[in-house]
Amino acid sequence: MSKFILFFADIGVIIAAYILSLLLRFQGIHGVVWNQWSTLIFILIVFPLLFYFYGLYNRLLYVQRLRLFFTVVKVILVALLVYVIAGFATKFSFLIQSRAYIIFLHITLVFLFFIVRIILVPRLLESYFTDVNRRKLCKFIGPLNRFKKLHIFLDENPVTGLNIFLDEANNNHKADNNEIFVCSQAENFAELYHEITLHNNSNTPLHIASNLFAELKLNWEWGYFNSIPVYTFNHKADQKLGDSIRRILDLTVSLVALVVLMPLLLVIAFAIKLDSRGPVIYKQKRCGKNGKEFTFYKFRSMYERERKDEKREEEFKSYIEQKLPKGKVINRQDITRVGWVLRKTSFDELPQFINVLKGDMSLIGPRPPIPYEVKHYKKWHKDRLLIKPGISGLWQIYGRGNMPCDSSIFLDLIYLLNRSISLDLKLMIKTVPAVLFGKGAY
Repeated sequence: MSKFILFFADIGVIIAAYILSLLLRFQGIHGVVWNQWSTLIFILIVFPLLFYFYGLYNRLLYVQRLRLFFTVVKVILVALLVYVIAGFATKFSFLIQSRAYIIFLHITLVFLFFIVRIILVPRLLESYFTDVNRRKLCKFIGPLNRFKKLHIFLDENPVTGLNIFLDEANNNHKADNNEIFVCSQAENFAELYHEITLHNNSNTPLHIASNLFAELKLNWEWGYFNSIPVYTFNHKADQKLGDSIRRILDLTVSLVALVVLMPLLLVIAFAIKLDSRGPVIYKQKRCGKNGKEFTFYKFRSMYERERKDEKREEEFKSYIEQKLPKGKVINRQDITRVGWVLRKTSFDELPQFINVLKGDMSLIGPRPPIPYEVKHYKKWHKDRLLIKPGISGLWQIYGRGNMPCDSSIFLDLIYLLNRSISLDLKLMIKTVPAVLFGKGAY
């Protein structure tokens, strides 16, 4: 119900901002410009979609009002960029071209969303959840002394819509739709992952408070309990429809990418050939879904020398056992001049679109490991092999070469536990700035 309240509040704000902007720019709202109705339809589609992708239909975000406000502002700026790009791409054939109108519209949206989203909606949600029957039952798991503190925390933030309870006998309130709140005492990611999988039931939100999340710097927390970040996991057991949609996306995006990027691919191939001896495409055995090996393609970025796999395996073993960034495993003297550019821009990964077409990989997923890496995996690490590997994913966007082994693998497992088409689309979009700025590349 809270999502419907937020959605219809947004629709009201968009229509109000649209009308006010027409009045400010054209002194009228009917017949003032020929493409005004198509503009209204466009912004009515774009804004709710962006709000959805940025998680703004999650009532739990209202626990952090300031962060919510800046997220709304970010969405409006992104929407402005989308409006301008769509306008230039179509020569404003269906969008209002007036610069004054575009400025009025987005400034008005900031003002109205501040009033509605930050001031009015919280009060509306608080009023809605005043009735205890409208709240979600949420089972508490953790130290007893934290139960009372959590109870106070939720009372101070009624927008969460959670009604916490203790179930020590484990035989009351056993409804399947109960949510779960865990105050984790895990001291490492292995313990935390075990705790999550122990309580993570299909289609039941699981809220976990753990200091370990702060190390990941994902900014996925919807609040802080006792200064501890709280993440929510939404595991969907039935992925058949999602996998079908995902495969269609994989095929479509990969085909388009290979066709559009063909001139760039040819330039890269020519540069590699001129720069050093050896093949243009580097082939390597990697482990895919369920550990099945496949041939992995990359543009060659290293000199064609004798591969010292034993040495690299020892280096990886040290990496997996110690808290070292993975970038230190690579001997930088082995990288060619062109290879430096390819690695920094991630252009060396482009041939993997062929792996996606073949079905060995997906656009989004954990990176495919080398067989000797899997040999040294800890037991909980191997769960990242339950799904197809991907060209991009949480590790590539938020971590890449800057994270220790357990942290980077836990990122992949977070993706596994929250896997959905909407998350895939978000990660595809966020891959672009991660590649452009070369975050963590090595």
